[in-house]
Amino acid sequence: MSATEESRAVQVARAFFSATTKLSENIEDILPQEDGADRRLSVFCLFSELFPEFANDKDRPESAGKNGLMRLQFNKIGYEMYDKEQSRRVPAVRAKPGNPGYGFRRARWRETMTPGGDLDVCESVLAQLGVARERLECIKRRVHDFKVEWDLVRRPSRPAGPGRPRGHKRGIGADGALASPTAQHGTAGAPLGALQ
Repeated sequence: MSATEESRAVQVARAFFSATTKLSENIEDILPQEDGADRRLSVFCLFSELFPEFANDKDRPESAGKNGLMRLQFNKIGYEMYDKEQSRRVPAVRAKPGNPGYGFRRARWRETMTPGGDLDVCESVLAQLGVARERLECIKRRVHDFKVEWDLVRRPSRPAGPGRPRGHKRGIGADGALASPTAQHGTAGAPLGALQ
């Protein structure tokens, strides 16, 4: 890859991250750096689908091959914008079962189909890049599709398991208020004769 091609691919990748993802205030948010065994929802997957001329994706025959960014190079650009986080909330195909994968900490897909700040940022960044209007509409639809699907399949940070049942933590009522020990058992403070 020549220096000019590399710099253009890096420029497009940075613009893609800026246009399609954002830093979330929710510490639970994370976007995957690699695909799962059953679903391809990584940021690189979408980049290689929407900009195949700048991606070197072995899973896509239409990718640029040697002239595009590989997953590792693309993810390094993402880690300039977001911290790297190891988490069980993201897939880890190459790791042993149960081991956490890596993702972009507090990164979230932009909401590209409803009017507002996210849509404006997406359109302006990609327009500055010279993306045609028809291609821009396709990009916005696919980002929205990825956002919806990722929100459905993302794993919680503390999934149910041995010693951690589904539901509320101990001491917290259904309304989210702390429950006192007397309210939980209904015995403290009652006269001894009243217990039957």
